Amino acid sequence: MTSPVLESPRRLAIAAVPILGFLSTPFLPFVNGPHLWFGVPSVLVWTAIWVIGTVVALRTVEASYRRDGGDALDAAEAADTAGEAR
Repeated sequence: MTSPVLESPRRLAIAAVPILGFLSTPFLPFVNGPHLWFGVPSVLVWTAIWVIGTVVALRTVEASYRRDGGDALDAAEAADTAGEAR
């Protein structure tokens, strides 16, 4: 069995979605304009949506890493680090 890698292409793709959402903000006319959504400027609502999206994406990446065996790898690394500190 190979050890899980946190920087796998699948996990990087999941984390890239909110980044692309943030970076696309100035180029989207329905966001970058004098519009109000729910009584709040559209850019503020758009940013809040992607902040929540970032939390969801990072939680998904962490859950995927742990499901693939990342907990055991992290515990072994912590034990090695604690042994070196003595």
